[in-house]
Amino acid sequence: MKYLKRDDIDPVLWNTCIESNEYYIPYARFEYLDALCNGNWGALVKGRYESVFPLPYRKKWGLIPYVYQPVFCQQLGVFGNPSGLTTNDFIRKIPSFFVRIHLQIHGGFGIPSNSETLPNFIKKPPHHPDQDFNKDALKNLRKLDKLDVGYTQTKDIRMVLKLYHNAWGELANLSWPEDYSSFESACTSMQHQSKIYACVARSKGTILGAALFLKGHKTLYYVCAAPTLEGKKHGI
Repeated sequence: MKYLKRDDIDPVLWNTCIESNEYYIPYARFEYLDALCNGNWGALVKGRYESVFPLPYRKKWGLIPYVYQPVFCQQLGVFGNPSGLTTNDFIRKIPSFFVRIHLQIHGGFGIPSNSETLPNFIKKPPHHPDQDFNKDALKNLRKLDKLDVGYTQTKDIRMVLKLYHNAWGELANLSWPEDYSSFESACTSMQHQSKIYACVARSKGTILGAALFLKGHKTLYYVCAAPTLEGKKHGI
């Protein structure tokens, strides 16, 4: 196992490894991670890309590197075939020049030591709203049933991000456009490969909201969504 800087990583071998087993998560694709981190990341690589462990980093005071979880990147971790190694084995190999490590890691290869377990919501079809959703969600569904809502795919990523910022940017402590430019580039790179799905909800020509998902093998990964002011009234 060795640590590779971003410029030493082979993008094709990396993505082949990322997609090679059931724990494939599109957040870890080379082009998405690279754009999101502005090229500031490296990785632990076992063998000839048998398994990998991405490490996004920033530098405090421009000098001291630390590992962090990028915004709009829900989770990372070990990908590929670690051949019996656990997440903890990879964590122990993180170079000591990283003074701090904060990551959200999938639990496919063991739960890391000294970690906090967080919920991850996965919904599998078929859907049974009356059984699966709480009262507040059911109330919103009933309200939407009274509207003629149409959902259409869009390629206008910036429009989706602008809606998100208008609705939640202040709460998330994000500034427009500075905090979205890297994410927009990441989405565009995925869009070129048909690895992203963005949709808009409309009623009688009025936009009620928009959502953005990354495409896995047979899964959509929710990244962000937001209502317009009109959409909030209807619980979109």
